[in-house]
Amino acid sequence: MTVNIPSPLWKTCRILACETRLELLWKLFDQGELYVHQLMQETGLSRPNTSNQLRLLTEHGFVVSRREKMNVIYRAEANTAMRFAPTLLATLKTGFNRSMSLKTVIRQATGFSHGRRIEIAQALNGKSRSFEELQEATSMSSSALSRHLIKLEVRNFVQHNGTLYRRGKPGNPLGKELIMLASKPYTPTGAST
Repeated sequence: MTVNIPSPLWKTCRILACETRLELLWKLFDQGELYVHQLMQETGLSRPNTSNQLRLLTEHGFVVSRREKMNVIYRAEANTAMRFAPTLLATLKTGFNRSMSLKTVIRQATGFSHGRRIEIAQALNGKSRSFEELQEATSMSSSALSRHLIKLEVRNFVQHNGTLYRRGKPGNPLGKELIMLASKPYTPTGAST
């Protein structure tokens, strides 16, 4: 029996910030279902690399598989037990349909590929804060906070106006979805607030 434990957003973003995995997803979006050997042919990847990348996409809820005799067939379908997979997969499919580049997806996903940047997004949710207020809210050193703010600013996840920082407004659907997901505090199912 497989137990699916939802990953935090930063781990999910790390999975998406990989050109190889995105190429596999884009092929599945384009063609529906594919055998492993078809994905290998389409991407030029080795069998071990293809299988490993598909395993990671499966573990994070972005693809499902089924057996047909001795072959495994994959398709892009969200595992609803994985907290971020349904929303992000739908957003990625929209990006695919609008010809969003893999480079753009990777750039947006790397914005939240570290837990500290998610803390910053949560601290700015609905608030404008000074650097000092952000430092107090996140307990980050000055250098760490500066480094993470720069990564968020260049992706438009954070805006800086004078002495205040506030949540940004990314210009593409994936960025918009990521900032919304990152800004919400996580409450496990069944936990009281």
